Amino acid sequence: MIIQNLESLISNSRTTTESNARRFMLELLDFGVKSVLPQNIVSKSVKLMKNVLCIQNFKIKLSQIENIYVVGAGKASGAMAEVLEQILGSRITAGLINIPKDTKDRYKTHVIQLNEAMHPIPSESGVLGAQKMIELVKQAKVNDLVIALFSGGGSALLTYPVNSIPLDDFNSLNRALIKSGATIQEINTVRKHCSQIAGGRLAQYGNPGQIVTLILSDVIDGSADAIASGPTVPDPTTFNQAMEILKKYQLWESTSPSIQHYIQNGVTGNVPETPKSADRIFRKSNVIILGDIKLACDSIKKFAHERGFKSQIYSSGITGDAHVEGKKFLQFVKSRCIKGERGKSKPLILIGGGETTVKVTGSGKGGRCQEMGLVLLSEFEQLSGIVFVAMGTDGIDGFTDAAGVIIDNYSAKLAKEKQLSIENYLNDNDSYQFFKELGDSLIFTGPTGTNVNDLMLFGIF
Repeated sequence: MIIQNLESLISNSRTTTESNARRFMLELLDFGVKSVLPQNIVSKSVKLMKNVLCIQNFKIKLSQIENIYVVGAGKASGAMAEVLEQILGSRITAGLINIPKDTKDRYKTHVIQLNEAMHPIPSESGVLGAQKMIELVKQAKVNDLVIALFSGGGSALLTYPVNSIPLDDFNSLNRALIKSGATIQEINTVRKHCSQIAGGRLAQYGNPGQIVTLILSDVIDGSADAIASGPTVPDPTTFNQAMEILKKYQLWESTSPSIQHYIQNGVTGNVPETPKSADRIFRKSNVIILGDIKLACDSIKKFAHERGFKSQIYSSGITGDAHVEGKKFLQFVKSRCIKGERGKSKPLILIGGGETTVKVTGSGKGGRCQEMGLVLLSEFEQLSGIVFVAMGTDGIDGFTDAAGVIIDNYSAKLAKEKQLSIENYLNDNDSYQFFKELGDSLIFTGPTGTNVNDLMLFGIF
């Protein structure tokens, strides 16, 4: 079981019915995350048949390949590398993957080196790993193969700012973007235009070798250029867009002079743009998305059905403000109650997936899932028989050690008993402290080894 405090969360119920409802909702989350673990996905998608490497419908004759280099970064990349090495073994010439700090002991690789780096704020160790990857792929010749493994979290783990931008300046910008409410696509547009490795630049170093990029996606629309900031794929964004994004979120004036100067030079054409789709370096490049949030949602729907529950996917592409989207989802749930779903022989599970944003104006601590849970909790005092769960599939919700939350009618009544002001905690963006004091709702998993956005589920019992 991925959820470490499962029994504690289940015991926070007044009745057997409530306890069973909580257990099932947490089991659904657990199953959804397991369905997108790299160990499961890579082993199903990548096969070695005689001397042919088969990746879904894509095939590579290894008899025509002299050297295989493996590089990558992301919260799931360590597990991806482990499975790939089990499949290819000594056929791999060399490899290097940037993985989150304190996760190296989870994986067993011999040829592929694992380099620990920091997330979500980049570190010098991540930069060093990026530099070594560049030197590695530079060795690729025309008959060589570069396999790139990327997942969510790769942007921070594979940071390598241009020489004129100090890492501290880049990190200050990164923090400001995360708190601004900007989408991951917008954040990565800016990151790519301050980088020596993102936005297709790693592919430049790997030319003329063949490049195959395997992705576990944390981007809603599956745009490969936004996953890990697209080191090996064409970049459709521009310096001008990067500048406009910083201005849109009122960050341009406070951005460091080093970044302002570099982006301005890019806008005026004094700095080369990131590689685009017409660039010849991408003629021998292929991108394959192995899994995403839709796969997790579909797996949960099937699991619920097999357990005798009715299930429906509300949306696997939830984006936008956590407050707004949470209330929309709840309104949809209420409409199903009005239509008479409650009280029927089979409870209904409504499944949501995606990645919302939170505009941080307070000084508290929390995450997207916790914030959404706190927004919804104010309405749960009048909603018996409904359970809401939400968690980041990576096991990390915001800058906290919690993966997400579970709330029900009892949670709302307990908050009232403890005189915890939902409004005050929301105003300070302090959902984590609220739920910590509530002692009823925080879900803990630790790093799961995968990352495909967030899962948000309602159960009508």
